[in-house]
Amino acid sequence: MKYILPFTIAIFFFASRPQAQQITDFSGTWILDLGKSKIEDMTESFTGSKFIISQKGDRFKLTRYHFYGDKKNKISFSMKADGKQRGIKVLFRGKLEPTDKGLKATLSKKNFLNMVDYSFGSSHDELIADEVFKGLPRDHHSIWVFNRIKP
Repeated sequence: MKYILPFTIAIFFFASRPQAQQITDFSGTWILDLGKSKIEDMTESFTGSKFIISQKGDRFKLTRYHFYGDKKNKISFSMKADGKQRGIKVLFRGKLEPTDKGLKATLSKKNFLNMVDYSFGSSHDELIADEVFKGLPRDHHSIWVFNRIKP
Protein backbone atom coordinates (compact mmCIF):
# COMPACT_ATOMS: atom_id res chain seq x y z
CA MET A 1 0.00 0.00 0.00
CA LYS A 2 2.82 2.41 0.82
CA TYR A 3 4.16 1.99 -2.75
CA ILE A 4 0.88 2.91 -4.49
CA LEU A 5 1.29 6.69 -4.14
CA PRO A 6 4.86 6.85 -5.54
CA PHE A 7 3.88 4.42 -8.30
CA THR A 8 0.80 6.52 -9.17
CA ILE A 9 2.89 9.73 -9.20
CA ALA A 10 5.49 8.09 -11.46
CA ILE A 11 2.80 6.91 -13.92
CA PHE A 12 1.19 10.37 -13.94
CA PHE A 13 4.59 12.03 -14.53
CA PHE A 14 5.49 9.82 -17.50
CA ALA A 15 2.00 9.91 -18.98
CA SER A 16 1.79 13.71 -18.80
CA ARG A 17 5.19 14.38 -20.42
CA PRO A 18 4.90 15.87 -23.90
CA GLN A 19 5.64 13.25 -26.49
CA ALA A 20 8.31 13.93 -29.10
CA GLN A 21 6.68 14.99 -32.32
CA GLN A 22 6.70 12.13 -34.78
CA ILE A 23 8.55 13.13 -37.93
CA THR A 24 7.42 11.71 -41.25
CA ASP A 25 10.14 9.81 -43.10
CA PHE A 26 11.54 11.94 -45.93
CA SER A 27 14.30 9.44 -46.81
CA GLY A 28 14.93 8.81 -50.46
CA THR A 29 16.49 10.02 -53.66
CA TRP A 30 14.46 12.84 -55.13
CA ILE A 31 14.73 14.09 -58.73
CA LEU A 32 13.59 17.59 -59.67
CA ASP A 33 10.53 17.83 -61.89
CA LEU A 34 11.29 21.00 -63.87
CA GLY A 35 7.82 20.93 -65.46
CA LYS A 36 6.04 21.25 -62.10
CA SER A 37 8.58 23.51 -60.39
CA LYS A 38 8.52 27.31 -60.37
CA ILE A 39 12.13 28.40 -59.95
CA GLU A 40 12.67 32.17 -59.99
CA ASP A 41 16.47 32.38 -59.99
CA MET A 42 17.52 29.75 -62.52
CA THR A 43 20.53 30.14 -64.80
CA GLU A 44 20.24 29.11 -68.45
CA SER A 45 22.76 26.32 -67.99
CA PHE A 46 20.78 24.68 -65.12
CA THR A 47 19.50 21.27 -66.27
CA GLY A 48 18.29 19.58 -63.09
CA SER A 49 18.71 18.66 -59.47
CA LYS A 50 18.92 15.59 -57.27
CA PHE A 51 18.24 15.65 -53.53
CA ILE A 52 19.23 12.71 -51.33
CA ILE A 53 17.80 12.51 -47.82
CA SER A 54 18.90 9.92 -45.28
CA GLN A 55 16.81 10.07 -42.13
CA LYS A 56 17.05 8.23 -38.83
CA GLY A 57 14.44 9.57 -36.43
CA ASP A 58 15.07 13.30 -36.11
CA ARG A 59 18.56 13.16 -37.66
CA PHE A 60 19.02 13.98 -41.33
CA LYS A 61 21.86 13.80 -43.80
CA LEU A 62 21.10 15.99 -46.79
CA THR A 63 22.96 15.95 -50.10
CA ARG A 64 21.90 18.22 -52.94
CA TYR A 65 23.27 18.17 -56.49
CA HIS A 66 22.51 20.86 -59.07
CA PHE A 67 23.36 19.92 -62.64
CA TYR A 68 24.61 22.31 -65.31
CA GLY A 69 24.98 20.14 -68.40
CA ASP A 70 27.86 17.76 -67.63
CA LYS A 71 28.92 19.71 -64.54
CA LYS A 72 27.46 19.34 -61.07
CA ASN A 73 27.48 21.34 -57.86
CA LYS A 74 27.21 19.34 -54.62
CA ILE A 75 26.54 20.34 -51.03
CA SER A 76 26.10 17.87 -48.18
CA PHE A 77 25.50 18.35 -44.46
CA SER A 78 23.72 16.86 -41.46
CA MET A 79 20.97 18.40 -39.35
CA LYS A 80 18.82 17.44 -36.38
CA ALA A 81 15.11 18.31 -36.51
CA ASP A 82 14.82 19.79 -33.03
CA GLY A 83 14.49 23.49 -33.91
CA LYS A 84 17.86 24.40 -32.37
CA GLN A 85 20.21 26.58 -34.39
CA ARG A 86 23.69 25.15 -34.95
CA GLY A 87 26.77 25.75 -37.04
CA ILE A 88 26.77 23.74 -40.24
CA LYS A 89 30.10 22.89 -41.89
CA VAL A 90 31.60 26.21 -40.74
CA LEU A 91 29.71 27.73 -43.67
CA PHE A 92 26.50 28.95 -42.06
CA ARG A 93 24.06 28.58 -39.19
CA GLY A 94 21.02 26.41 -39.56
CA LYS A 95 18.08 24.79 -37.89
CA LEU A 96 15.59 22.14 -38.89
CA GLU A 97 12.22 21.92 -37.21
CA PRO A 98 9.13 19.75 -37.59
CA THR A 99 5.95 21.54 -38.69
CA ASP A 100 2.33 20.45 -39.07
CA LYS A 101 2.93 19.80 -42.78
CA GLY A 102 6.51 18.50 -42.75
CA LEU A 103 9.79 20.27 -42.02
CA LYS A 104 11.17 23.79 -42.08
CA ALA A 105 14.88 24.36 -42.74
CA THR A 106 16.48 27.73 -42.08
CA LEU A 107 20.04 28.44 -43.18
CA SER A 108 21.72 31.79 -42.66
CA LYS A 109 24.97 33.65 -42.85
CA LYS A 110 25.90 37.30 -42.60
CA ASN A 111 24.73 38.04 -46.15
CA PHE A 112 21.84 35.62 -46.73
CA LEU A 113 18.80 33.89 -45.27
CA ASN A 114 17.34 30.77 -46.87
CA MET A 115 14.07 29.31 -45.53
CA VAL A 116 12.56 26.16 -47.01
CA ASP A 117 9.29 24.49 -46.05
CA TYR A 118 9.28 20.81 -47.03
CA SER A 119 6.03 18.91 -47.44
CA PHE A 120 4.64 16.10 -49.51
CA GLY A 121 2.60 16.85 -52.62
CA SER A 122 -0.13 14.64 -54.04
CA SER A 123 1.56 11.57 -52.49
CA HIS A 124 4.59 10.66 -50.37
CA ASP A 125 6.48 10.20 -53.65
CA GLU A 126 6.27 13.94 -54.40
CA LEU A 127 8.29 16.38 -52.28
CA ILE A 128 7.58 20.11 -52.37
CA ALA A 129 10.31 22.51 -51.27
CA ASP A 130 8.87 26.02 -50.89
CA GLU A 131 12.00 28.21 -50.75
CA VAL A 132 12.37 31.87 -49.82
CA PHE A 133 15.91 33.22 -50.29
CA LYS A 134 17.04 36.69 -49.22
CA GLY A 135 20.54 37.76 -50.20
CA LEU A 136 22.96 37.95 -53.10
CA PRO A 137 22.75 37.69 -56.05
CA ARG A 138 19.03 38.53 -55.52
CA ASP A 139 16.02 37.67 -53.39
CA HIS A 140 13.75 34.99 -54.81
CA HIS A 141 10.88 32.63 -54.01
CA SER A 142 10.91 29.24 -55.70
CA ILE A 143 8.77 26.12 -55.53
CA TRP A 144 10.85 23.00 -56.16
CA VAL A 145 8.91 19.81 -56.92
CA PHE A 146 10.79 16.51 -56.60
CA ASN A 147 9.75 12.96 -57.45
CA ARG A 148 11.06 10.05 -55.37
CA ILE A 149 13.03 7.44 -57.28
CA LYS A 150 11.76 3.94 -56.54
CA PRO A 151 14.57 1.62 -55.36
